[in-house]
Amino acid sequence: MTIDTRPVTKDVKIRIPEDLHSEPVISNLISQHGVTVNIVSATLGVNAGSGWFHLDLKGNISQIQTAIAYLNDLDIEIWEDNSEPNTSL
Repeated sequence: MTIDTRPVTKDVKIRIPEDLHSEPVISNLISQHGVTVNIVSATLGVNAGSGWFHLDLKGNISQIQTAIAYLNDLDIEIWEDNSEPNTSL
């Protein structure tokens, strides 16, 4: 069985709760899961509570799936945009 290495882009919006602000969540997506992360927009502040991020994740299907699983393991809320033709996983 071969691994699908075609590049895909996944549009997601995530909410990082305040208790994870000291964790390098986005950095770990890049270093541990091999995805390229483009921050489309973000809302956060020093005492703002949760941080909201609109991200474009780029990588192969396996990389995107493990990145999403990592976010799920941290109990980070995720809203995925599945309307794009290049994002169905």
